[in-house]
Amino acid sequence: MRTKIATTVSALLLCTAMAAAQQASPMHEGHRDHLDTDDDGAVNRTEYRAFMTEAFGKLDTDRDGSLRAADVGQILTTDQFTAMDRNGDGAVSRTEFMNQVMADFARADSSGDGQLQ
Repeated sequence: MRTKIATTVSALLLCTAMAAAQQASPMHEGHRDHLDTDDDGAVNRTEYRAFMTEAFGKLDTDRDGSLRAADVGQILTTDQFTAMDRNGDGAVSRTEFMNQVMADFARADSSGDGQLQ
């Protein structure tokens, strides 16, 4: 299960960043289907936040409320981890993580309708 969460988080982070840069579709259909809990064909902000909140909990294996590079080494590059670690303490808090992934969502939401297609 951790591998599935890690793979999906990694793909979503990469896809949303690429989509924001290229104005392309932000996620693969399989990812959308996994996150689209109301089955309306899109992932809204609430669905994305819920998934990423759950993902953080699964990635935080020692349950200390933060992620270390070792927790996410297979998911994030060093540069991505450093960018997420806004206060530079060597750990990504739940707040830092959620701020980043929701900012990524907003950038990928090129239409501004609060949904990723």
